[in-house]
Amino acid sequence: MAASEGVTPLGRSTSAYSNTSKRFRITVSTVGAPNFRTSSVIYEVSYDQLSQKIQNIHRMGAKILRISEIS
Repeated sequence: MAASEGVTPLGRSTSAYSNTSKRFRITVSTVGAPNFRTSSVIYEVSYDQLSQKIQNIHRMGAKILRISEIS
């Protein structure tokens, strides 16, 4: 059977995959003054907002601890 007969390599799919309806939880460690306790903040954003939120978090100087998908 030749590769041109509609066979796709293992692990690859020909159908389009969309993340646009998924939501993500970003856990962030906020920056505190030396004598103050740092705290964690959790943001829940859609896939469309994910990149922009990550950029905003980095601009604030905070540290991203975890990004996880939520249903």
